Amino acid sequence: SHFVNRKLSYGMSKSPEGFLGAQQRWVEGAITLCLQWVTQNADAHGQAKKNGPLLWCVIFAFIGFVYALIRLVTMEYTSSVLVSAGAIKETTYNDWVRKPLAPVIEWIFDTLMTIRGGHSPNSYTYEVYEDMTLQFLIWLGTCVGCFTMLWVFTTMCKCCRRWLTFPNEM
Repeated sequence: SHFVNRKLSYGMSKSPEGFLGAQQRWVEGAITLCLQWVTQNADAHGQAKKNGPLLWCVIFAFIGFVYALIRLVTMEYTSSVLVSAGAIKETTYNDWVRKPLAPVIEWIFDTLMTIRGGHSPNSYTYEVYEDMTLQFLIWLGTCVGCFTMLWVFTTMCKCCRRWLTFPNEM
């Protein structure tokens, strides 16, 4: 922080008690909004009640993002999560992902080795580097795809709300 002359800062900042009071009001507001949203007892013109499903989608997307990030960092696998789940075959994965990206990954690997000055006893082999790069690209593509689907879903819901009238109460 920078020193500000007392004459210049008079009336600009809150006293410690005022600051703590403002923090308490801010926290109470956030907790109240969260409770209204979770229990669907919103009184703010019903907006939290109407947007509840979309907010849950965002929460689940964030939880999925954190899970995918933890899985990326902690698990070691040489193939795609789509192959291990049985969604695509290993040969399809190799033909669509591994072979087209192999020249780019090899160029990056060679460039990094040139910059570093060659291999050392602790350096990775090309196969390990290729697996790490493909895991990251698949993770990134999956996250972008999931958030794109969430965006499309929320946009469709907004359009349906504009064109159709849904009853808010029974």
